[in-house]
Amino acid sequence: MQHNVLSQMARFLTLLTCAFLLIPAFVHAQAKVVDPAADQQLAMHTSARADIASHPDVPLYRIVGTIDPSKRTWQAIQTLTFRNQSGATFTKLYFRLFPNLSDVGGSLAISSATVNGATVVVKTEANRYLARLDLATPIANGAQVSVVLNFVTTAPGSNGSSLYGTLYQDGQTMSLASAYPLLANNSNGVWDVAVPNTTGDLVTSTAAYYDVSITAPTTHTIVSTGTNTTSSKVGTTQTVRIVSGLQRDFALTATKLASINATVDGTKISVYYPNGKLTAGQAALKYASQSLHFYNTTYGQYPYNELDIVNLNAGSFEGVEFPGFILIEQPFFTTSADFESLIIHEVAHQWFYGVIGNDVQNHAWVDEGFASYSQVLYQEALHGAAAGANEKSIFVADYNDLKAQNGDGAIDRPINSMTDYSYGVLSYSKAALYFDAIRTKIGAAKFTAAIRNYYTTNRYGLVDGMAFVRAAQTSCGCDLLPLYNQWVLAK
Repeated sequence: MQHNVLSQMARFLTLLTCAFLLIPAFVHAQAKVVDPAADQQLAMHTSARADIASHPDVPLYRIVGTIDPSKRTWQAIQTLTFRNQSGATFTKLYFRLFPNLSDVGGSLAISSATVNGATVVVKTEANRYLARLDLATPIANGAQVSVVLNFVTTAPGSNGSSLYGTLYQDGQTMSLASAYPLLANNSNGVWDVAVPNTTGDLVTSTAAYYDVSITAPTTHTIVSTGTNTTSSKVGTTQTVRIVSGLQRDFALTATKLASINATVDGTKISVYYPNGKLTAGQAALKYASQSLHFYNTTYGQYPYNELDIVNLNAGSFEGVEFPGFILIEQPFFTTSADFESLIIHEVAHQWFYGVIGNDVQNHAWVDEGFASYSQVLYQEALHGAAAGANEKSIFVADYNDLKAQNGDGAIDRPINSMTDYSYGVLSYSKAALYFDAIRTKIGAAKFTAAIRNYYTTNRYGLVDGMAFVRAAQTSCGCDLLPLYNQWVLAK
């Protein structure tokens, strides 16, 4: 049965009102908003605003708090409103606290919690990675839930090179990636509470709405997933309100860095570049602009108004994607050909991981393979067949090296079952070559049609590797299971 989005969102607000009585005066203005659906549309590209009305029952995270870069803290109150659509009755809730992972190196502490107005004791599991809320009153399938959590997140400010790196304060930028309590996935009453392997991406989550208000020093710019809707300043303090649109995670930074920007196909791209590296910042903006336009025309329109690229000097990665938001390590801000490949790979993730989600721990190749093969398609389209062939040859060489070490195998398997080396080759290079094998078999035109069908059919959802097989077989009218068995399952 279809639910009316306006009445649904109005019920959200009724449940949230009590929470706003506890927070600073500027937040009370937010409680007067009568149409959150219209607010969420502000983050969407004009071509995608109708997607809000067609997704009335996704979770809504309201987060209000203060960032203190000097203390490396984000102190906030989070109100999550969602409908139990698991197919089972909830007797407990699990939230994932990514900052508490030892390789992330930060801290996320929840000081109090209520569920549907009732106080609940917060218990932790898995070395504080999980927060468990045991419910005195079970929540039936189909029932609406309101969870209010007071939390404080602290980012590390040293030893970045030994950490995952995306939660970090480097002196210029304080990065708060996945820094809030995120509801764990639940299917048929089974919670996904596995501790993620930090060799790869961490977050698999369903699409949600985020409404986030941040108070921070005026010395810093707040850059995040989504779009700033309002801002105000009082002395040396600023408050900004951000809405996300349909996104499966939320990341933000408070940064002192300068930025440059451009608008491409209705989307504003902003690059926050290292001090003294304007030329590299301009290169990043060029590559991001070119790739955004190419993916728009090849895959389907990017459905958001903004895309931000932010430099971070943690020393532990090259680039990491988040919805509408990309972190690039400072040493990689150059004008080299490798830098172009890095930028276009991370931009491609906005389609493959961001809009079309997948289990990044158990089926990492689904998004990494597409993002990697996007490098080949981009190079071929913008720089010619030889450039595309050269990009592909890198993946071929990587895969040949792995085979020479007897490391070949299935790409559809958990990160935990692979070494760091085999994960990189199988999930990126071999997966890219699998997509190339499909393109070679069905032809470039039908391959492009398959990707567009795949994108249109699976927007905002979670898929496995068979989703593209179905789209490609529809496009070509042929049997692609032999290629899937050969490349993906190693049969």
